[in-house]
Amino acid sequence: MKVLVTGGVGFVGVHLLPWLEHDSAIESVVILDSLCYTSIPSVLHGLSDKFKFIKGDICEVTRVADLVSTVDVVINLAAQTFVDNAINDSLPFVMTNIFGLASILEAIRKDKCRQRLVHISTDEVWGEALVGSFNEESPYHPRNPYSATKAAADHMIRAYGSTYGLRYNIIHFPNLYGRWQYPEKLIPATIARLSRDEKARIYGDGQQTRTWLHVNDAVDGLLRVFHHATMRTYTLGTDDVWTNLDVVKLICRLMGKDETSIEFVEDRLGHDRHYVVDCSRICQELNWRPTIKFEVGVADIIAWFKAHQRWWETAHQ
Repeated sequence: MKVLVTGGVGFVGVHLLPWLEHDSAIESVVILDSLCYTSIPSVLHGLSDKFKFIKGDICEVTRVADLVSTVDVVINLAAQTFVDNAINDSLPFVMTNIFGLASILEAIRKDKCRQRLVHISTDEVWGEALVGSFNEESPYHPRNPYSATKAAADHMIRAYGSTYGLRYNIIHFPNLYGRWQYPEKLIPATIARLSRDEKARIYGDGQQTRTWLHVNDAVDGLLRVFHHATMRTYTLGTDDVWTNLDVVKLICRLMGKDETSIEFVEDRLGHDRHYVVDCSRICQELNWRPTIKFEVGVADIIAWFKAHQRWWETAHQ
């Protein structure tokens, strides 16, 4: 099996590639990545001849078509994901998350839908759940430009499935965390600020609740879908549902800081208050279970950040 991984030098990709390295079912892997500011190019060092890296953007229609024609499966990790950036300027999100995805879909269509698409989506497409939880059948109600572009991508994929017979899987990730995450997201940003003896920042009152999943568990779920999917859409999640404030308090405690190290700032526009996901489908059908408890995962990240200070200081300049 030949695979194209778009956005493979990003946060999820850096954890996925070692698994693909040792997957005997995969003959070769082409990695297409634009090497944007969140990329981790050091992951490319030491990869075997099984891998070929190409610097490029998924919006480059001709290049994408050429690459897609050489593979059997496309794993699309390429995306703009930071909500704050989308609020400030949504156009890069429209280009990457919608137009870039469309270039992949058109490449597959023109090759008579010979390839299967495994696409990473988000739980944010469902918007805000004031009660209960979201699952694969929940209606979409995105509430910020980022989640709107991801919702549009999901709709495009399903439309190509209905119209052209595209074979696809959509995987909804909740909030991910883990090593190598760019220090703009809540957990690495908090660790970075506290490491510099600056105050950790909380939007609004910090009572926004989120489902947190370690990136290693997310990659395991992705690979289960890649190899064994029986349905088109799957949602990953855990019982680790925390408020943003409690997440920051945990990090403070693990880093030997007290709550005076926290400051509250003006809330983000369109900030979803609460979303929790139901991952029973993938648990029942593919026997997937998350294995890393949140407190253990966060403690590991703090230790890792201390050992990789040069990386995150450089990354956040």
